[in-house]
Amino acid sequence: MNVRRGLVVAAALLSLAACNDKEEDTTPVAPVPTPAPTPAPTPTGDLKVDTAPKMTIQPRVKGELDGRGEGIAGTPMATPGSVASVQSPTGWTSSKSGDFTVAASPDKKAQLAAAAVGAEGTAGKLPTAATALGLTACEWGTPETVAVGKGRLAATAADGVCSRGTTQVRAAYVAPNAEKLIVVGTWDEGGDSAGVFGAMRTIAKATGGGDPTGIAACCAALRSNAASAPPEHQSSMLLAAGVCDTLRNDPQGRAVLAQVRGMLAGANVPSSCR
Repeated sequence: MNVRRGLVVAAALLSLAACNDKEEDTTPVAPVPTPAPTPAPTPTGDLKVDTAPKMTIQPRVKGELDGRGEGIAGTPMATPGSVASVQSPTGWTSSKSGDFTVAASPDKKAQLAAAAVGAEGTAGKLPTAATALGLTACEWGTPETVAVGKGRLAATAADGVCSRGTTQVRAAYVAPNAEKLIVVGTWDEGGDSAGVFGAMRTIAKATGGGDPTGIAACCAALRSNAASAPPEHQSSMLLAAGVCDTLRNDPQGRAVLAQVRGMLAGANVPSSCR
């Protein structure tokens, strides 16, 4: 009897222990709080991208040209088809780009482009002038009337700003309409703007007259011979022919015929140009 009672008590104790273990296993575990995300840094006013301010058009061309006849002593620029002449500053290098003769200062910070104006008019010629000068995104101010050069030729002129790559540059043009000429100038910061406007003030009406130097024959020979010249001489002969045409109609230009001969040093020069 005592043994049986002991077994019953032992079984009861084991059951009670099992219940206690079960209650401990089901005790809820407190949740671990999730850390809050780190907020993104707030941009401050100190973080800025430096960009150059947009250049604005500054009125200058009228004051530089209107009624002023003091030009420069330079080199005639070829403008076949126009009835006016213009000179680039001494020491500037010349080249051809389409219809335009382009002259650049030694440091390349100032340029001029000159050409005859046809049926497209001045406004229609400006985009091709910009292309010849390597410019884009040109903006021009309102055209103004000026009297340019010693002859006080009636002309329209305007100031502008353009881009050359990522660089902003200033620009100006003058166009004596009756003489069918346009001259566009541009300069970088620190460029020779005085040379640009000095060249524009050399604009003069071309005059006819005799040809005691025989320059007309030289011009014709240059154009004729350029087609059959060696490739390395063709461009120089065509450039010289353009200058020659300008000199032929300019009384002052005949005095610098030697410059045409200088351009052709080493080339197959026609006998009429020697």
